[in-house]
Amino acid sequence: MAIVYILAGVIVVIILSMIVMSHHPMFKMTSQTTGRIISATEREVRDDYERRDETTIVVAYDIHGTGYQVEKVIRGKKAYKFPAGKEVVIRYNPAEPHVGTFPLG
Repeated sequence: MAIVYILAGVIVVIILSMIVMSHHPMFKMTSQTTGRIISATEREVRDDYERRDETTIVVAYDIHGTGYQVEKVIRGKKAYKFPAGKEVVIRYNPAEPHVGTFPLG
């Protein structure tokens, strides 16, 4: 029975550690910069269960002279909303500038 309590304690400690680490400022995307849309391409995806349209958006941005790219895939034919050259706000993690995201709106 003691083993069960030990395992439960270890699991609780791991869960609490993950919660604390996920709220640490180093792990958040707290900085922002401006990026430009490089491309927005549409494609049709088919598998055994469905057929769907996807749009892949590629955005380039610079942090301290180093270039990065971030790619996002969304459902639907929406490339017309993201013309090449359009500026978008990029939110990124200052500890890992290659980890970035941008709003779709």
